[in-house]
Amino acid sequence: MPNNHNHLNGTGINSHLRIPAPAGSDIKMRFADLLQRDQFDPPNWQSVALQPVVGQPDWFEIDLHALGLTDGDYEYEFVLGDAIDAPIADPYAVHITRFGGYRGIFQMRGGQRWQQPFTWDDEFTPGNELRNNHQLVIYEMPMRWMESAPEKARQVGLGTFETVVFAHLDQLKALGINAIELLPVQDSPDTLNWGYGTRFFFTPDIDMGLPVELKFFVKQCHRRGIRVIFDVVMNHARNCPLEQLDSVRYFLSNDDEERSHRGEDYGARLFRYWPDAHNQTPARDFQLRMVDYLITEYHADGFRIDEFRGINHWEFIQQFRDHAWQTQQQAFPGRPFLVIAEDSWRRAVITHQRADNPHGRKVTDSMWNFAFRDELRRAFSGQLRTDWGQPSWRERIGWLVTGSQTWNDWTRQGEPGFYDLSQAVNYLTSHDVEKDSEQRMMNYLLAPMLEAHGYRGTVNDIRWVADHLQAGSGEQANAEQRELHGLALERLRSAFCLLMTAVGIPMLLAGDEFGDVHDLDHTDWRLKMSDPVDWDRLDASANNRDLWGKVAELIALRTQHPALTRNETEFIHFHPQFNDNDGPKVFAYCRTRGVAPGANDQIVVIGNLGPQSYDRYNLPWPWPGLAAVREIAPPQPSAPLAPNDTGSSVRLSLAPYQIRVFAT
Repeated sequence: MPNNHNHLNGTGINSHLRIPAPAGSDIKMRFADLLQRDQFDPPNWQSVALQPVVGQPDWFEIDLHALGLTDGDYEYEFVLGDAIDAPIADPYAVHITRFGGYRGIFQMRGGQRWQQPFTWDDEFTPGNELRNNHQLVIYEMPMRWMESAPEKARQVGLGTFETVVFAHLDQLKALGINAIELLPVQDSPDTLNWGYGTRFFFTPDIDMGLPVELKFFVKQCHRRGIRVIFDVVMNHARNCPLEQLDSVRYFLSNDDEERSHRGEDYGARLFRYWPDAHNQTPARDFQLRMVDYLITEYHADGFRIDEFRGINHWEFIQQFRDHAWQTQQQAFPGRPFLVIAEDSWRRAVITHQRADNPHGRKVTDSMWNFAFRDELRRAFSGQLRTDWGQPSWRERIGWLVTGSQTWNDWTRQGEPGFYDLSQAVNYLTSHDVEKDSEQRMMNYLLAPMLEAHGYRGTVNDIRWVADHLQAGSGEQANAEQRELHGLALERLRSAFCLLMTAVGIPMLLAGDEFGDVHDLDHTDWRLKMSDPVDWDRLDASANNRDLWGKVAELIALRTQHPALTRNETEFIHFHPQFNDNDGPKVFAYCRTRGVAPGANDQIVVIGNLGPQSYDRYNLPWPWPGLAAVREIAPPQPSAPLAPNDTGSSVRLSLAPYQIRVFAT
């Protein structure tokens, strides 16, 4: 399919600009030197007609080399027919400008189309290799959330590639994460929101930075051993030039049959993915060219497909996954890669090799594990209940940890789960925080604690407590409020203990590593997207800073310990009344690395998911002695693991809803 950007071999820039339009269209390109903004008058710019591409009458092109242009940077747009007052930008533009509208930019040097050079020769540094999928810890990064407005100003996300490179990357390296999942960074009209409504698919968002700055961001991540996973919106587009150029072939209308098989359009236009009457799939081809460009030009290490349910075309997504892998391995042989889906219908089978899938193969490599977030939150809030005839507490906690099945809260039964840790992306919180059950984990934990002690647990009240923990911050939170805030941080530490030791790829939302809270009403669909991370809260109290350190310890364990990069898990203890809804909820499991519990280099997790407190809890211990055992990210205060007289059991303290992790 024709396109306007680099050939995949990277040997040169395509001299032709090509765009789709209905056969027989009259299309002109008008353009001007960017330096002539003092005479900005697009209707009177130089204009040249495009010609049909030979053999493809629904594509039109112009050869820039034939225009005899002097050196310079040129802005350009297209006019369809006589609609001179409705110019159309290039949907394949790789560099855009915004001035009285949006236009593409092309550059000429020595009569040839030119692109600003960028060297990747120093992309990697010794000791900072990119980790494989079994070793990943993902940091979900809404780019706009990475910098906020000045103190006391309205909460607005102002994050840019530059901000992250110079203000946050070294801190993230110190935290230990080895992958960043970027919320959409392709250009979008959603200037204050997350960006889930792409306008230009081949260029970064104009408010986040230039193409060279996104490349520099990726290179700086790679130099620190951090992979970059791009979140791509393939279900729909918003204000994309393809709507003006060839809407019928690329997008669905309200009466299209395919629309009844799809999800929401989110106020945008749904792409058409079923073949047309000529068995052509131009929207699919458009997305495949996008993935080629993001891999070869920006060195993408993977993709997260937004809302698989909305696309609902398994064969195309499988084609997308296969094509992305092929392009990436041709460009960067042996480099790790991953395609993740977000499927709100929670169908883990899309990650399986099974006969019912297209061609009997998996559709994506991995998917977000919604069930992990929901079950963990139920367990940490006393809301996990099971009735007669339903899977037991043992089964559900087993599924939470191993991912072998996923809990369906509608059917009250288990669904097919995952058979390899790289298939499941587990998380406590994601960017989508609108429902109370989905809000930031710190808010989820602290609100009921405050309410149980006679305080309000609203977003505003939690924010006030979080910002008034220390003397000198104005009116200081009282001792009880400060204690409850510290207790919520301790439970957040315990939640991270489960996240980092469960079977799956752990992911954390920016700010959760130090217990950030909402500043705006997360139940408002607009405000939830414009609530940047408050980096000052890292040092709001000693407890916030301590949580960051504990999370860093757990991440180091997850990325470095051999038992956690494998799937094998064995439960070694349940309290005898564990299955009773109101019974004690103490359990223990071992990440075995494939050998029986009792060996070296294993991870033991001991947890209490009930409201009872134990000063001295006894449980079996098949390991010989405790001399080599160390606790990872321990709670404070706590009684250490100690041997009993029998030698085959140990004792320790367990606070309510507390998880403790040990390495043998």
